[in-house]
Amino acid sequence: MAIAIAAIMAAFALPSIVNWQNLSRLRGAAVNMVGDLEMAKIRAIRENSPVVAQFSAENYTIFVDNGAGGGTAGDGMRNGGEALVQYRKLPPGVAVDLTGLTLADDRLRFNGKGQPPDVAAVETIPLQNKVGRKNVTLNRLGTVRIQ
Repeated sequence: MAIAIAAIMAAFALPSIVNWQNLSRLRGAAVNMVGDLEMAKIRAIRENSPVVAQFSAENYTIFVDNGAGGGTAGDGMRNGGEALVQYRKLPPGVAVDLTGLTLADDRLRFNGKGQPPDVAAVETIPLQNKVGRKNVTLNRLGTVRIQ
């Protein structure tokens, strides 16, 4: 009888635990992205060089786009010996919604002043999983927020 009661209680608790875990992964991915983009701005200022964040569905890469090691400066591609600042794989089940991404060519650029010159108003980087959606936004001054 006690085992049956425990099984019934577990059946009611399990879906909420799974939802909580998925929501926590989504929130954590958004917080990490904000921190990484802030780090990219600081790196652009420190290096006085363009820094690019390139997004795909399951991950993003941040690198200094200064043409080091035979690369092409300012092309938005990591080539040659351009320094990798951050590579982040998103948590399981969390993805960047590339259809809702408002950035040109899925890249965000910061200039040597830490400003995103390609941003006209507000850009949105949507993160989603099966329980929800968080938008990381960036304005033309470089302010990064979660909505």
